[in-house]
Amino acid sequence: MIIAEQKKKENIVEYILYIRQIQEILRANKFDINKIEELVINKYDVSDSIKDEIRNWYTDLILAMKQEKIEESGDLELIKILIKNLDYIHDSLLKDPEDFKHKELFRWAEPNIKEYRNLSNADKESDVEVCINAINSLLLLRLKNQAISEETAQAMQTFTNLLANIALHYHQKDVN
Repeated sequence: MIIAEQKKKENIVEYILYIRQIQEILRANKFDINKIEELVINKYDVSDSIKDEIRNWYTDLILAMKQEKIEESGDLELIKILIKNLDYIHDSLLKDPEDFKHKELFRWAEPNIKEYRNLSNADKESDVEVCINAINSLLLLRLKNQAISEETAQAMQTFTNLLANIALHYHQKDVN
């Protein structure tokens, strides 16, 4: 909860990736709040009242995932909406005749997006979702201490750069 709130304010893409990680932790622990409390909540060095808030936050996520029937896979509706918002910003920036930076970032990322889309059979996913999925996969590989080729690292950097620019615009629009 504490980390999620901070990420949501500072970098919406990191927030999406963080919530995806939390969803996987909840699934891996079979939505058992007692296990989550033992593995995660009790690690926080905060007051008992803050721990109660964190526990309630996890409990609410568990309930939302069950209500949305994404116990096995998938994202919360909140995450889907955020990705759609980022898609909209991405499309708007590509259409903006003044925004050369975003077009350049996309030009670098586009061949990698196409390749990742083909490799992952993600024909129906937007560019933004493909990039987020790729970075999420990279994070999982790193957690497993699996080697990543230089080519993959470079492709991921193009995704990161593109998403960072979209996130910057998201937060600028969110402030205004």
